Amino acid sequence: MSAQSVKNQRGEIEFRKKLYLQQVEGQRIFDDEFDSAGAETILKDRMSKTLAQMVQLRDRRISLSPYIEIGAERCQRSLVMENDLGASGAAVDISFDLLKSCRYYQKVFSKTKAPTRVCCDANNLPFMTGSIPFIFCYETLHHFPEPTPIVEELHRVLLPGGYFFFDEEPYRKILRFSLYKAPKIYSSQSLHRSVIRKTVDRLFSAQVCNEVEHGVIENHDIPVAQWRKALESFSTKDVNLKPLDHSPMQSSLFGHRSYLKDLLAHLLGGTVSGICQKSSVGIGKQLSISGALICPSCKQSGSEFPLNRVDSSFRCSSCSKAYPIVDDVVFLFAHDKFAELYPEVFRFCVSG
Repeated sequence: MSAQSVKNQRGEIEFRKKLYLQQVEGQRIFDDEFDSAGAETILKDRMSKTLAQMVQLRDRRISLSPYIEIGAERCQRSLVMENDLGASGAAVDISFDLLKSCRYYQKVFSKTKAPTRVCCDANNLPFMTGSIPFIFCYETLHHFPEPTPIVEELHRVLLPGGYFFFDEEPYRKILRFSLYKAPKIYSSQSLHRSVIRKTVDRLFSAQVCNEVEHGVIENHDIPVAQWRKALESFSTKDVNLKPLDHSPMQSSLFGHRSYLKDLLAHLLGGTVSGICQKSSVGIGKQLSISGALICPSCKQSGSEFPLNRVDSSFRCSSCSKAYPIVDDVVFLFAHDKFAELYPEVFRFCVSG
């Protein structure tokens, strides 16, 4: 299975740093990306959707706490979890700049509680095996060459009987038309398109975004079969393919199949979303987020050792490696990856 390269990871970090400078600091970096007001409008909509979906899951007696959000970016959804749903958990992302922007968005959206923020590599999650009952993500798994390795990591961390929820992930479409270039996905032009225009653009245009130009993976070509493979380790799976926004024509990925809906889903492409449960058979123990943190360097070597908070850092109880906390964000990369992705922070950490 192919993995996200260091070049791709650096692209994620550098691009999202520019977004932070534009949308939080007010600098003009991109002419075709949202400014602060545009970003806040999008985030508000995402927060409303998240609240509605999480309430539905809670009504199904799915425990939402403690939780981990993968690809949390600005932590807007984790802010909903903490403040509107009374949950406690961790917002995880590779971008330090977007994670630290949580403070800014707390003020914008009048939220008093913040999640634990963890800057790390999703391929090497610094959490104890079988420890967390709920993990979720939105628009995240397609930033990797394939979703299987990341989903396997999430499955490892989940408590036996725990749940993984995901939404807004793309899958491959068979019908391909690139008759013209659509407005960039996150541009102001894109924001004001009608539902009909968005549908026409998705079917007939070549969609582009600044992320790809900065080396970020935007894998909208994940086959349906690969999604099935990625999720096969879960004991129960309620997963649907949605070919068009605002369309009732959903197709089940694992359950009862409709040939007509399946055909439309495969032809048109769209998004895949669902809730999956890990088997309740297995070894595990529910822990708080702080209790579940482990040394990523030892984890990379195949061992799991807890971390202890020491002043403004965490330290491994076995190898004694230190992991700094900067602007309320804890860096939890294995030290070799840490040195590659955040050399200035790493040098300070080692010298300190």
